[in-house]
Amino acid sequence: MRITIAVHGHFKSTSSVGNDEMSFTLPDADGLRIRDLLETLNIVEEEIRQVTFNGRNGRLDEAVRHRARLEFFPRERIKGARSSVEG
Repeated sequence: MRITIAVHGHFKSTSSVGNDEMSFTLPDADGLRIRDLLETLNIVEEEIRQVTFNGRNGRLDEAVRHRARLEFFPRERIKGARSSVEG
């Protein structure tokens, strides 16, 4: 299964996707959901404002399909807020 991932906002610097989109091939996995990819992508679910699946609003519990294009948009960060990884 081939999928493409793009991220926006601070996800460009905090996720494993980076500034450019990422395409990769996964073994066919029945039941793989968008939510299942978050840990691999280093994206915290609570920080997601919106996810799109092939250009339309998606849901994290939606099954990933071959040739899917996923985009993750973060919630706005509060100025001066510290990340939990910063200590």
